Amino acid sequence: MRFIQCVLILLLAGLINSCGLVKTVYNNSLEALGWWLDGYFDFTQTQKSILNSALHRLHAWHRQNQLPSYILTLQDLQKMVIKEHISANEACEKMDGIRENFSELQLESIPIIIEIAPLLSDEQLQHFQAKLEKRALKWKSEWWQETPEEQLEVRLDKIESFAEKVYGTLSESQLAMLKQNLAISSIKPALAYAEILRRNEDVYQIVTALHNQSLSTENKSQLVKQGFKRLK
Repeated sequence: MRFIQCVLILLLAGLINSCGLVKTVYNNSLEALGWWLDGYFDFTQTQKSILNSALHRLHAWHRQNQLPSYILTLQDLQKMVIKEHISANEACEKMDGIRENFSELQLESIPIIIEIAPLLSDEQLQHFQAKLEKRALKWKSEWWQETPEEQLEVRLDKIESFAEKVYGTLSESQLAMLKQNLAISSIKPALAYAEILRRNEDVYQIVTALHNQSLSTENKSQLVKQGFKRLK
């Protein structure tokens, strides 16, 4: 799994380098995130207004505190992409920094979660639960094949398709390298699916618990922090 994550980081770096999308994507990230969240909760107009203001504050914090380091990381990845020979391990060295920044962003988002969750209606919570179940079933249909050979072929096809959109047709040696590393990457769809179900139940329980008016802000914050920790 770590190999796949590292390869995808390289592919994304190549895509950004070839299309110059960084500024456009970043500036439109608020609208994209708001749209994505609305798909899970079906917000009312009042809730959307509150969420939009909160996301703008989070975006301003990120622009000031994390954007410079992300730019440096992307520049390093882009330099790696244009090298003639590069291993996934080289890209993986960047992952720890990315994870650390993302953990800080999660912590900064906690006040937003605490503010929005109590505003959700019972119908919205039911919508959220149904959306999580639908997402899990979609993952299972796409990634959990009956045999290891089928699993390998599906993963190879997906990575190959993405890579060729960025770099063009891959050579036989490149495909062989991908297949070899995927074969030893210890992908276990049954465990992955069980983890998806665990996470879905965890996040649903957290959002539901935040409706409890007797919980203090500090207790709510700790509840969300522990949830983030369980995602690692």
